[in-house]
Amino acid sequence: MLSRFPLAADAFEPMSNFVIAKCPGCSKSLKVPPDWVGQIIRCKYCDMTIQVRSQGKPQNGEYKPEKSLPVQPSLPLKNSHLPLPARKNDFSFKGAGDVSNLPRFKKSNGRWTTPVLLLLFLAFLGIGLVFALPQLKKILDGGDSKGGDNNGDPNSIVHKDPIGDKGKQNQGGLPELGKDKTPGGNFHGNFPRRALIISIHNYLYANPTQYGMMVSGARNIPGLVNILRNQFHIPSGQIVHLSDNAKENPISPVKSAIESTVTGFLKSSRKQDRVLLAFIGHAVESEGEVFLAPIEGDLTENATLIPLKWLFKELGDSPARQKVLILDVCRFNPVVGSERPGGTPMSEKMEKAIQAAPDGVQVISACSMDQRSMETDNEPMGLFLDSFYAVAQKGIPGKIQQPNDPFPLKELTDSVNKTMREAMDGQNIKQVAKLFGQMKSAGEDFNDSEQKPPKASITGVTPMNPESREMIEVVFKEISTPPVKPSNIDLTLRYEVLPPLSPDALKQLGAKSGAETELQKAVKRARNELWAVSPMEPPADIKAEVMKIKAQVKVNLNVMRDGYRAPNNENAFKAEIERDEKEVARMFLNLQEALDDLIKLEEAREMEGKRWQANYDFIRARLSAQIAYLYEYQSMLGQLRKELPPRDAKIHGGWKLASTAKLTGDSTGKKLAKESNKTMEQLVKDLAGSPWEILAKREKFTNLGLEWQPTR
Repeated sequence: MLSRFPLAADAFEPMSNFVIAKCPGCSKSLKVPPDWVGQIIRCKYCDMTIQVRSQGKPQNGEYKPEKSLPVQPSLPLKNSHLPLPARKNDFSFKGAGDVSNLPRFKKSNGRWTTPVLLLLFLAFLGIGLVFALPQLKKILDGGDSKGGDNNGDPNSIVHKDPIGDKGKQNQGGLPELGKDKTPGGNFHGNFPRRALIISIHNYLYANPTQYGMMVSGARNIPGLVNILRNQFHIPSGQIVHLSDNAKENPISPVKSAIESTVTGFLKSSRKQDRVLLAFIGHAVESEGEVFLAPIEGDLTENATLIPLKWLFKELGDSPARQKVLILDVCRFNPVVGSERPGGTPMSEKMEKAIQAAPDGVQVISACSMDQRSMETDNEPMGLFLDSFYAVAQKGIPGKIQQPNDPFPLKELTDSVNKTMREAMDGQNIKQVAKLFGQMKSAGEDFNDSEQKPPKASITGVTPMNPESREMIEVVFKEISTPPVKPSNIDLTLRYEVLPPLSPDALKQLGAKSGAETELQKAVKRARNELWAVSPMEPPADIKAEVMKIKAQVKVNLNVMRDGYRAPNNENAFKAEIERDEKEVARMFLNLQEALDDLIKLEEAREMEGKRWQANYDFIRARLSAQIAYLYEYQSMLGQLRKELPPRDAKIHGGWKLASTAKLTGDSTGKKLAKESNKTMEQLVKDLAGSPWEILAKREKFTNLGLEWQPTR
């Protein structure tokens, strides 16, 4: 795909089958067929997009170059995507004599050579800048200071290369020529397009969703936002990403922020605009309706969710010319499993509800009935989004997009499904994206003179009041704990994710006690023990105590792996598993001792205020859950030592422990898990509107069961 305006290259020295053109970028000579003069091509040496320009016919078969200023130096334009891959060029020249007649400078030994060349260079640079300033001004006036929207570069996601092998699709995306080999007209303004991307990852009460690998060159959702901006010609000021994992401005997508931002975005769109709204996260069907989950949404409480019919109404009421909704819901990673609720297959009722979009609204669903939107080892961003990314970056064969053209949804969906099929080949996965709905048959045409819509922005974010924040900080400092299951996904609980707190609950539980009691000391020791068996960095105020415990116990936390590679020597592998089991057994000792200490102080609990009663209940339940998880983990190691789980050796290189709701391990662990869940439920009920309710509900929804899943 083109990421910059084509520069002119003068053609000269006609030959029998081609003419020679000089690239203004690298000054290399290119062989070009005569009938391509005036067309847009790509330099095979530097990948610069250029237009071949004729200098007039030669007289009497002899070429006489016109007197003209030197070719102006090209201005460095802002790249908006990865460099175009190298392509084979059927017109490359490597034979002797191909360039021997081109004029060359004769080397001089004069002492004035260097100063003269320097003066000539400065003169040419000045002349070049004079000619380049109008183009530079157009770029700066039409685009964004961040260089993201490419100033409405007309070359769309739909392209074909006029240089490479005939009939072979260009991965760089040069435009297809028409029957008369004349490219479409260029438009250098902003396309009337807008986009709102909502992606939710670290859910408060639901299963986390992945966003891709946040390393240079990897595919991830922030990168996808850039692809949409550049390849779909969406001006930078008209695309916004609302996400707890946004690259530039992470904001938790709470219900109020999603609803307010969606309403403002859709209502402010003009009649000529083409808008794209994407929701990436969880959805649930309940009581015959479909609901979308904000980051703090409880999938069991509809009042905390966003009805799909509300979103459809907002889309239907929008004046925009084309309205597109991308729904990437039912997301699930079989290797991670169900750490919390969410990610169930799409039901028949959910698909029908999605299909029932209002007139004029088009919907792309990432999966179909009885399917999930899969996250895999190779596509951690999600199979659908990864394929969408690849298709948009590479381009679809077709014509150059113009401002009046709609988003090419059918071609896009077909290409995404083809890419997904290729990725799923050999895997036990089935996922098909579907396109529903029709665009309005008539609407406003593009009008560049109409006032631009307001900048797309995030609204509805209410800052937490100082009293609530202070109380949360105090509670977190007293009872925050690491996740039960070690994970490489960032599951940090952020203040801004939390729902509003009750002022009455804060007053009732905010009172500080006097001198530190034995119960309070025991609660703090138990919390330190939980951090001591976690690979995560402990809070700064307890780090010294936690490190002291780790040094005393000398437990190798590396044994708490989330998976194993398939062994070459099975006997040696099982001996290693047995050693890991012994290390895990040592972890039980301190945790069980801390739990026993708390149980002994049960009567002393009644002497404490409500705040430390809540702290005691929470840490005791959390200790029980951690011990239950260790029992389950130990049982999984026993299964692995007894018999290796099934896998396809052609696809899978090992196994990972995936979370599941059902515990299959030791009965003692099952009993402790049941006791922990009961206590958490009571805290949720008794301390509604308080930080303890939020922490307890999150732990209540955390699944402690495990199962082996094959992985690459």
